[in-house]
Amino acid sequence: MVHTYKKETLQSWLTLAVILIIGISLRLYHLDSYSIFFDEKSTMVVSQGIVLEGANQKEAFSTRKVTIPEFWKTPPFSLKPQDGLIFSFTYQETFYPRTFTPAEFWAPKTLADYYEAMTRSDIGNGSFYYLLLHFWMDVFGLSDFSARLFSVVFSVLIIGLTYLFGKRFFSINTGLIASGIVAIEPFFIAYSHQARNYSLTFFLTFLATYLFLQIIEIKSAKRKDIWLYIGYILAAGLGILSNFLSVVVLLVHGLYAVFFLRSISGWIKMAFSAVGALSGVTWWLLYGGGKYTLYSLNHQAAEYKRFAESSPGNNPFGVYPATLVNVYNKSLPMFTDLLIFTNGMSDSLVGKRNAMVSILVGIFLIVWYRLKDRIKLHEFIMPRVPYVVVLLSALIYTSNKIQFCILSVVIFALSFLYDVHKNADKLQRKRLTMLYMMALVPTLFLIVMAFKGGHTSSLTQRYSGFSFPYVIILVSILLQYYSNLATEFRILIFFFLAIQFYFVGQRLQEFYEDRSVKYGYFAKPRVPNPYYEAAQKIKAVYQPGDTILYPAFKLQVLSVMDRTYLPYSIQDAQLTNLYLPKSLNYIQRMDTTQVDRILIKRNIQKDTLEIINLKGKRYGSE
Repeated sequence: MVHTYKKETLQSWLTLAVILIIGISLRLYHLDSYSIFFDEKSTMVVSQGIVLEGANQKEAFSTRKVTIPEFWKTPPFSLKPQDGLIFSFTYQETFYPRTFTPAEFWAPKTLADYYEAMTRSDIGNGSFYYLLLHFWMDVFGLSDFSARLFSVVFSVLIIGLTYLFGKRFFSINTGLIASGIVAIEPFFIAYSHQARNYSLTFFLTFLATYLFLQIIEIKSAKRKDIWLYIGYILAAGLGILSNFLSVVVLLVHGLYAVFFLRSISGWIKMAFSAVGALSGVTWWLLYGGGKYTLYSLNHQAAEYKRFAESSPGNNPFGVYPATLVNVYNKSLPMFTDLLIFTNGMSDSLVGKRNAMVSILVGIFLIVWYRLKDRIKLHEFIMPRVPYVVVLLSALIYTSNKIQFCILSVVIFALSFLYDVHKNADKLQRKRLTMLYMMALVPTLFLIVMAFKGGHTSSLTQRYSGFSFPYVIILVSILLQYYSNLATEFRILIFFFLAIQFYFVGQRLQEFYEDRSVKYGYFAKPRVPNPYYEAAQKIKAVYQPGDTILYPAFKLQVLSVMDRTYLPYSIQDAQLTNLYLPKSLNYIQRMDTTQVDRILIKRNIQKDTLEIINLKGKRYGSE
């Protein structure tokens, strides 16, 4: 293993500063150029204590009428879920649409409102994220830019933490190279552009591992070490409260402790730490806004399985049955995209013959390197054999010739992980083991859950994103090791890895142009936020006496937690009001005669003005 244990210098600090500047620039570029999509819509309303579709805004959007049912009559039999988790047998509620104003929409919210918003709109997940985001937007304003900027902050912190992790456990050079890769990694950039909990979660779980390794390596008890335990409890516990899947990171920590923690006192302290880390989510699930989470998850899993079996792939969630073939097809990109040198290859490398040739060439390079000292060839020919083999293989490939050549070289390059591990000392091997475990277990956990649930909905990159920092650190260690190789092998590896960065740049370009299904979910670029645009137009043209009309399309309820009190969606009205000043008294109502246009019925001109047509612009809500 390459060790460069040396003190930080002005050059290393300047290098880190440049890396941070590049990382910040790439994350701010086009940050709010494209509209929010369905998940981000949930984020915007939940952070304000509002349930998407208004289950806790009945008074703003409708008038309630209470009637006493004819209790002596038998209720009609129905297999449909009841219109609520808690309902009355002694009276019935009926809601009739009414006009409302932004001031009524923004009526003060209680703590119960925030709990209900998180429970219904995000199954109780991400409570810590929503708490922080709420106060963030109190300071920086409620806008797409500010909501996404919150994710940018933690994505940049991941760059800095990667440097600290690499420096602390390996070397300064490892930290610099790894942080540099994090700065340009499309995955981190993409999720920094989403107003969702992912960047915060990845940071907190990475911080928890950083503290955990230090705790495991404590040789003698010191008073200051208590802060490591406190920090670990907070980072791990808040990570789980940011995303429930963070528990897989604690699972890895537990497995690592089984292998390497030999102190009884250490086990006692780690046991208390684990209890402390899990206490927050336990309280949340039992008494907080997550009390219906397990119910929602079970219902959601049943729906996914039903859709996967009845209409594989052709369903609202795009899920397939969890067969070996389907799980392989869904999980392969998750593994390949973890490594920046194979990013995107699972999508572009097609053809079984092509793949087989590429793999065989990679194996040949490994064997050639290991046995080269036993082979007797002319000194002019020997160093040129790897180049000739790779170039000749390009003549065989029927498509994507360069990418298949890169794959062969990457297979060869990854084989040196064996040498890195073999040459490491005992302590470094332990640390490398943590990297291996964190690189593999999160995705393997999702694969197990897919087979258990019978569907593939969990097999998506963001759910295994915890692995990225650790894989990147392994890559940075390998890059340093390659400098020890003979010239012909060193040139071969760095030449093709450099070409791969061109394709990584293409992935970034696709993302910035909003035509990356992998990272942006949309093949056709989105327009800027239509709700913000509508709000600005409304403020410009509204006159006293006018009435704003919102489209009311039929609401599809897939779960009892999605229940509402009206048969049509009020989502367009909610999202437009997010961008209207809270004190306005603009008259607004739902228009049940149409489903796409926001209109203003003008009082003076006696006509109707179209503000915007939302058809095709709702991004996940249609």
